[in-house]
Amino acid sequence: LWVNRMAEEDKGLVEKMTLFWHGHFACRTVDNPYKTMEMNNLLRENALGNFRDLLYAVARSSSMIDYLHLKQNKKAHPNEDFARELCELFTLGRDVDYTEKDVAEIARAFTGWTFKNGKHFVNPRQHDEGEKTIFGNRGNFGGEDVLEMILENPKCADRIAYKVYKFFVQEEVVDKEVKEMSIALYESGYDIKTMMKRMFT
Repeated sequence: LWVNRMAEEDKGLVEKMTLFWHGHFACRTVDNPYKTMEMNNLLRENALGNFRDLLYAVARSSSMIDYLHLKQNKKAHPNEDFARELCELFTLGRDVDYTEKDVAEIARAFTGWTFKNGKHFVNPRQHDEGEKTIFGNRGNFGGEDVLEMILENPKCADRIAYKVYKFFVQEEVVDKEVKEMSIALYESGYDIKTMMKRMFT
């Protein structure tokens, strides 16, 4: 289905962006065709939309919850898989503005995240309601709070712009051009189209 869509003449940019996000948000779904379609569809729906919406959709998807063991992330035994990939791969980049302690605390913030019948919800019995310290902030944070803290950091926009540039333009990065894209993304409130227009012009 996806290959056929890619071949349709009016779908080029949307499908190329879907392919980009497919590589960015690494998620193994080969054992479950439903989850493969779920991830592919949500990447397409948000491919040229807002990165905030895309990040939330991916984090809440049954595909990612399964793949990065959020169902096993419980108050008594936090699992750091999603917290680590969220920071390292999906948003900030490796060792950029976060520590191992941040990862452990972020894992606590995402405890209880699961799904039922394909729909995301937070199980209150498994969620850690205790105070956490994340990126120097203290509070009773949940997963959404963490996502917002990450998005407030311009380094997140830097990371996305850098990867888009390497995918669409060239492997050899020109820092000034990437920074222009990053600023366009961040100042537009993470509007992906705004960044892409800046890149193409």
